[in-house]
Amino acid sequence: MKLKLKHHHHPQVIAMLYCSGMPSPPEHLPSHSGNHLSPTISSENSANPKDVHTLIHRVKVVEDLVAVFMDSSITKSTLTIEFVNDDAGVSREVYTAFWGQFLEQCKREDERVPRLRPDFSEAEWEAVGRIWVKGLLDLGVLPVRLSSVFILACMHGIDSVNVDVLMSSFQNYLSSIERSAVAKALQGTLEECDEEDLLDLFTRMGSHCILPKNTIKAAIQTMAHKAILQDPKYIIDCFSKTMQFALMKIPDKENLVSLYDTKKATGKKVALLLQTSQVIRSQKEQMVFNHMQRYVRNADQSKAEKFQHFCTGSSVICVDQIKVSFNAESGLSRRPVAHTCGATLDLPYNYSSYPDLRTEFDNILSSDYIEMDIL
Repeated sequence: MKLKLKHHHHPQVIAMLYCSGMPSPPEHLPSHSGNHLSPTISSENSANPKDVHTLIHRVKVVEDLVAVFMDSSITKSTLTIEFVNDDAGVSREVYTAFWGQFLEQCKREDERVPRLRPDFSEAEWEAVGRIWVKGLLDLGVLPVRLSSVFILACMHGIDSVNVDVLMSSFQNYLSSIERSAVAKALQGTLEECDEEDLLDLFTRMGSHCILPKNTIKAAIQTMAHKAILQDPKYIIDCFSKTMQFALMKIPDKENLVSLYDTKKATGKKVALLLQTSQVIRSQKEQMVFNHMQRYVRNADQSKAEKFQHFCTGSSVICVDQIKVSFNAESGLSRRPVAHTCGATLDLPYNYSSYPDLRTEFDNILSSDYIEMDIL
């Protein structure tokens, strides 16, 4: 079964996503009361761990997935998740969509911190913690935009966070303008034109004046501690109750920092994942493979994440390789085909030049959204 990716601004571009070999759903049982999910539990495996299959609505993935993970036993279950009406969906795409929507409601910039919300009680926050653990352990999905210091505090306690790690995370928490002003303040090179930006930051953090130079460093450290650790302390406590399953994989701070670095998709790292499935390649195939490597290697982080998502269903690195094969499609029927279940890219070799390939992939990756149609 094939799924079509439509691009509104470039209707001539059609990218194909393909996923096969999905297991047939187990016997259906009644859905959870109070929501529209369709979780199913295999009667043959009723004892823990159990097999669970559930359907999630793409437009309300946060609400639906949190409802599934309200059950604390789900962490020990064999879980298969799909989007409603997406027969070829894969579980890691559901986790990716969840964190994409969830993090939009979190505070700040490159690194984000959850904020208290009226519709989430202790049970809901614990469910979000289970989603983080289950996605990582089962599929290697790690939401790298969720502050690593916040996660460190959830796993090992607030006291495990030292000043250097806190300030590094705080820089990524800030906007680029705020980041520049804070860096200059810490270096003692703050100029008059930067003071307004710093004052605006202090005001939003609860202070209404810039402190003297001899105390400003301590004040910024206090501000970082408040924003990343004190304000979400209730959420940290809820997450910490679910983290015991991840401690074997991430036993200390060094492992967590290393994991975040490994999972972040960059052009160079994603390019290294590209591997051809053919030992002997034609001249055209080798040329197009070289173009593909060049395109990915030169991608900024945003484009690298989109390419990674296109090929694997996840915007973070969660596979050892992306296998590249080739097809002879040309003209209007030419299209790259991504087998997200197996992290395989079926690439046409009839691109006339590197700009030709670059233009087509730019159009695909800049699509406003993915609309799935069964063909």
